Amino acid sequence: MGRLPRPTGDDIIYHAINRGNNRADVLGPDGERDMFLGDLARTKARYPFALFGYCLMSNHFHLLLKPAPGQSISRILQSLTVAHTWRHHRRQGTSGHVWQGRFRSPVIQDGDHLLVVLRYIEANPVRAAMVADPCEYTWSSHRCHGAGHADPLLDSFPEWEQLGRTEPERRARWRRKVRGEQPAKELDGVRSSVRSGRPYGAEDWVEVISHRLGIVREPRRRGRPSREKML
Repeated sequence: MGRLPRPTGDDIIYHAINRGNNRADVLGPDGERDMFLGDLARTKARYPFALFGYCLMSNHFHLLLKPAPGQSISRILQSLTVAHTWRHHRRQGTSGHVWQGRFRSPVIQDGDHLLVVLRYIEANPVRAAMVADPCEYTWSSHRCHGAGHADPLLDSFPEWEQLGRTEPERRARWRRKVRGEQPAKELDGVRSSVRSGRPYGAEDWVEVISHRLGIVREPRRRGRPSREKML
């Protein structure tokens, strides 16, 4: 399948992902992830968006966000990665590509599907065996959602409010959910969406939003799939 066009429009939620060029650990060195969060805050101030969740791994990042009316996911992600690339090279004394040229940004349905993706994002460090408890991972929205640490980058959203009547109740419920094993069907669904770029949500919603945004499935190319699509 060829590349899908970037979906645009107001009131759209995206799961944005990008990897280091050649899967390099561009966020691995000390201080690099903190620097990236600073660039994320500056990008958010310049090109407003609501941020519902994030996780910075050593060689890639996940963002769950909704651009403000009139903003585009392409502008936001380009601004973020360009800013980080400049600071990275200045700090490391390097040059060349830091991030893969084309990021991924499948559209996400609100409601339960948004929470499935947020759970997937915040459990990343546990699946990668970096920590046993997601609350222990510094560069993730779970430190706020699960442990109650203040995070000025994050915005509220209706699905969070519906997890409980009080903030402690919501945090406790979310901690249990993220610490538990996520169903294979959910993992496969999120991963398939990331690989293909297709919207993630209920089948009827996917059909409607694909038509609205002009996302059309292209004929599959012959030949062996690329290694990246097999992972």
